[in-house]
Amino acid sequence: MSARVEVAKLARVLGEDPARLAYLTALDPADVRAVRDRATEVLFNDSRAAYLRIAAASRLVPNAITAAVAQRAFGPVMCARVASVLEADRALDLASRLPVAFLADVAAHLDPRRLGPILARLPLDRVVSVGHELVRRGDHLTMGLFVADVPDRTLRAVVEALPEEDLLRTALHSDSHDRLPALFAMIDDSRLPAFAHALTADPELTEDVVPLLTHLDAPGLARLAAVAEELSAVDRKKLRAAVAEAGVVVQLGPLADSLGVR
Repeated sequence: MSARVEVAKLARVLGEDPARLAYLTALDPADVRAVRDRATEVLFNDSRAAYLRIAAASRLVPNAITAAVAQRAFGPVMCARVASVLEADRALDLASRLPVAFLADVAAHLDPRRLGPILARLPLDRVVSVGHELVRRGDHLTMGLFVADVPDRTLRAVVEALPEEDLLRTALHSDSHDRLPALFAMIDDSRLPAFAHALTADPELTEDVVPLLTHLDAPGLARLAAVAEELSAVDRKKLRAAVAEAGVVVQLGPLADSLGVR
């Protein structure tokens, strides 16, 4: 868990620039996440009664009209708040009527606790299209929410559609580290060299992602270890230094061995 990533997630919930909360990176990441969880609970529950009233009023008109009004009058933040109290069937129908760009706007403000039931039932091509739009915007934080909640077939489609570095940044922003072995297993062997190279594409990314690799299972670590041996000397040096600095030599087992880290 990266303090820098946790602060970015907290900043999103609070609607703040992460730079304003940079001082929190000195805290234990678990403590920052606890604050985020509490802030999410307060922000989404505090005005629940008002959102329920809006949701109830919207039932008086056809969903096509509700979708049009929501897009033009409410905006993405209010829509996300109201979506958090809608029954899943209705939220799904409304989502099917909204353009991809607006859905991406709404997704960035959704209650993460309510995302699962909606994502699990959205058409595959719809989820992938929204994912493409979020990646185009560089919004890997919202993409990270997808990892926990989409069915395997949808996750596979997202994995196949995203470039390697975007996959890394998406995984980094996920709260569901137990899903990472499945995600990594979906990456075709032919893409692993590019994936391994992406590990060293950016110093901050390398620093944050290396501890995340400890959540891979034994087969995943073995696959990554095999391709790490084929990295350039420069990339191997970067990755070796990051593994040593993170203190995860034992946890990375075969990968650490292939890099010559002791």
